[in-house]
Amino acid sequence: MSVSETIRAHAAAQIDATVAFAARLVQTPSMPGQEGDVAALVRQEMQKLGYDEVQVDAAGNVIGLLRGSGSGRSLLFNTHMDHVSPGDRSHWHVDPFSGQIADGQLWGRASTDIKGSLACQVYTVPLLRAAGLLPAGDVYVTAVVMEEIGGLGMQHLATHLRADSAIVGEPSNCLLKRGHRGRTGLQVTITGKAGHASMPDRAVNPHTVAAGFLLALRDLPMASHPDFGSATLAPTIYRSDNESINVIPESVSIHLDWRTVPGEDAGSMVKTLQARLDAALLPGSHGTVAVVQDDMTSYSGMKLSLPSVFRPYALPEDHWAVQIAEQVLGSGPAGLWRFATDGGHLHDAGVPPLGFGPGLEEHCHIADERISIAQMEQALAGNARLALALTDTAGATP
Repeated sequence: MSVSETIRAHAAAQIDATVAFAARLVQTPSMPGQEGDVAALVRQEMQKLGYDEVQVDAAGNVIGLLRGSGSGRSLLFNTHMDHVSPGDRSHWHVDPFSGQIADGQLWGRASTDIKGSLACQVYTVPLLRAAGLLPAGDVYVTAVVMEEIGGLGMQHLATHLRADSAIVGEPSNCLLKRGHRGRTGLQVTITGKAGHASMPDRAVNPHTVAAGFLLALRDLPMASHPDFGSATLAPTIYRSDNESINVIPESVSIHLDWRTVPGEDAGSMVKTLQARLDAALLPGSHGTVAVVQDDMTSYSGMKLSLPSVFRPYALPEDHWAVQIAEQVLGSGPAGLWRFATDGGHLHDAGVPPLGFGPGLEEHCHIADERISIAQMEQALAGNARLALALTDTAGATP
């Protein structure tokens, strides 16, 4: 039996336990800053499965280690433990935290983004051991906090844990990724003059300014990149400073989600938007544009204030890790994600990240989120093959 056949056989043998663990993870809510219960599950599972070391760092990230057989390259598997809100539960056909298994899929919030992949990464280590296949270099499996709101966990992890390459397990339909567009969060604040709604002539309505500004964004020139395509800009949240229906507010705020391509920087974005805002101002009003500063506190108590910036990145097509991974997976040239991931923080820290995980991008952040169990089995096998190949300094592939 070849190495690939051995891995596939052991992935088939491990999939039931992997899915059962993933279901327990889905059944345990873990909004950003509230990942403590899931972190305990991950730590306990790693210890039960016989990892060589398991630790939890100051941010609350869980780090498991499989020691390699020699002096090979090190590899870091990464997923996060937090998830977005389930939203209106009436839109779900199943309870979002049921972890229900039906129709060959695991259902529930975070099944695709990203607890199904987290379970596959955790169970890669016992698969390799059961198959008698020890990687040449050390393999870390990490589950980090607060990816969904800025990446506190990964940005802290990168200060004390490095590896020669990484696999970010965001959903990729089990296809290889070598980069992604970035994301910058921007806050627009518009201030006018409050007044009674019956006397609009005595007020300066910030809604009117906001309307002109938002309309001006429709024809805003967006940067383009030969690999990533066009950057995009989307207003996502709009707030007023009062809730009374008969009051013209003094101020409003707008959150903008700018998906970036290489070559864009936050300073230029702010200047571009400020010029559009200034052109929309009315006499007696003023407005500012700024990069959002995320004040984050992890479940462990770590506090960090970080700019809301995930930088875009793309590993070159001829990068050694890309070439080895493409050969191992045999699924064609590596692509690019449209959304941002913690891979950008890894890349900034000098760790080349590849993307590989089960699940479809379109199943992220929606009602009735689910993940294919067949893809989870495929991801288990793919993780094992990547662990062997990327740690082999000779570049040999199984």
